[in-house]
Amino acid sequence: MKLNLGCGSKILNGYTNVDKFDYYNPNIVHDLEKFPYPFDENSVEEIILSHVLEHIGQDPDIFNEIIKEFYRICKNDAIINIAVPHPRHDAFISDPTHVRPITLHSLRLYDQKLNKTWEENKVANTPLGLIHNVNFQIISVQYIVDEKYKKLLDEKQIKENEIKEYAEKYNNVIIESNFKWKVIK
Repeated sequence: MKLNLGCGSKILNGYTNVDKFDYYNPNIVHDLEKFPYPFDENSVEEIILSHVLEHIGQDPDIFNEIIKEFYRICKNDAIINIAVPHPRHDAFISDPTHVRPITLHSLRLYDQKLNKTWEENKVANTPLGLIHNVNFQIISVQYIVDEKYKKLLDEKQIKENEIKEYAEKYNNVIIESNFKWKVIK
């Protein structure tokens, strides 16, 4: 089974489209902050979360329950495709329905291998994978550059390797972050 969670009006063929609002006419109406999800354990091979994860789980306990529910319903090696606005872009900051930033580091907190390494090295990162008995691994990250900086790149006014430095210093450089997150069971 493939899920398009929080689908809104983006109904995808070949996916079970799920949204909180029946207005969009999804296959299943379900609030992602209500548990359990209406899917069997180990039944999902892929999840799409396109501009969804930043809208749910404002309360950390609810957010962790969401992550645990993803883990419960996914098969081993399932892929979760996450697209979110970059937390240092106005696209994230200006929307009052965005309740939490989603970053590479926040997703890595659920990687048990990293959790164990951090514990061995006395790193102060919270080992959420071990605490909640879930295990996810980042397999790819892609950052979408804002149109203003893309134009500067295209015109060779800045170099590709400068984008990371700019993104660390300034807002509105990266508009979107895309993560492929693999379920490890």
